[in-house]
Amino acid sequence: MAIPLTIARRHFLSHHKFGYISFIGIVAICGLAIGVAALILTIAILNGFENEIKTKLLGFDAHIRLRLVYPGAIDSTMIVQQTLDRIPEIKSYVPYVHGGAMIRHAQETEGIIVEGLREEDLKRTLQVERFLQRGRPQLSLVDNRKGILLGSKLAQQLGVDLQDELYLFTFRRSGLFRQPRFLRFTVTGIYSSGIAEYDDIFVYIDLNAAQQLFDLGTSFTGYQIILKDPAMIDPVTERINSELGYPYNALSWNDLHANLFEWLRVQRFPIVLIFGLIAIVALFNIVSSLMMIVIEKTRDIGILKSLGLPNRDIARIFLYEGLIIGIVGALLGSFLALGLGWLQHKYQLIALPAEVYFMNSLPVMLQLGDFLVISLLGVLSAALATIYPARKAAHLSPSEAIQYE
Repeated sequence: MAIPLTIARRHFLSHHKFGYISFIGIVAICGLAIGVAALILTIAILNGFENEIKTKLLGFDAHIRLRLVYPGAIDSTMIVQQTLDRIPEIKSYVPYVHGGAMIRHAQETEGIIVEGLREEDLKRTLQVERFLQRGRPQLSLVDNRKGILLGSKLAQQLGVDLQDELYLFTFRRSGLFRQPRFLRFTVTGIYSSGIAEYDDIFVYIDLNAAQQLFDLGTSFTGYQIILKDPAMIDPVTERINSELGYPYNALSWNDLHANLFEWLRVQRFPIVLIFGLIAIVALFNIVSSLMMIVIEKTRDIGILKSLGLPNRDIARIFLYEGLIIGIVGALLGSFLALGLGWLQHKYQLIALPAEVYFMNSLPVMLQLGDFLVISLLGVLSAALATIYPARKAAHLSPSEAIQYE
């Protein structure tokens, strides 16, 4: 094994008779490095998109929402609370009110979705405070005023800022007529998540204020449930539904945003496939490079075979040369991906429109497992690319190899 490896190393590092052959070997390494880097960065960007979206959605949503199958409010809570208390994976659960309303300031009126939570529950279960641009997540003020949190885009549309007053109103049926129900609120916080469906629509108020607004009395829409381990969302959701049954319905945040995550899943395969073609092109470069070396070293192969070197060792020479190209190319590609990923993460060189992509810059999430798997595949593919050149070299006869020398 030492003899083929030594010869392969000398072949790879020596000056060839045809100057461009060494250049072809360098091109093969560079091509494989670019292919490896492209695949690593592609997967890192896809992972970054998914992680960024999940992080932002979890900042504004619970792991599981438990509510009624039909539109209505929960009155009796004893059975529900006993069931939830028996599930050890649940960290906490809090009541909430969810409903559509109108918001008005001066001459501007917009349709919104109201989320009613106790102030301490808002801080404990959600991460709205993390996305606050201005103000505080304060829903109850000392002078009995009612606080409200709203998104930056909605605030801009309404022309409001901190401490401005606005009105929420809903319509309730009274006899044959629908009567409006008004409540006045003071803007205490403005958040910006980068997700349009939250920044444009969702507002957060105190649970009691939401119950007054929707005339629910002491009832509420359902429970927001936080788990100790988010990976247990699906089994816990199934257990809640099986134990409570009708008319209760537990929906995980995966269910509530199923279309978004299905879109991300569908996009992953074709994107990885397209960028994988770059690595396939690099493999053809490796084959052509090794074939040129075989042609140039035909006389050397004949001399080695005439000295008694077996065919398998001749084949190993070119196998080792392919492995050298694969290892060097995979290492260079990994370092290239790491450098470009770090630059994007640090300086956000590539910006994105937040209203389209839910984020302001291209997200990159580099994982050690992706580096290892893709680099290993690059090395193995380079080894497979040597099969034909190695077999071609091994089957040369000594007389044919040196007859024209």
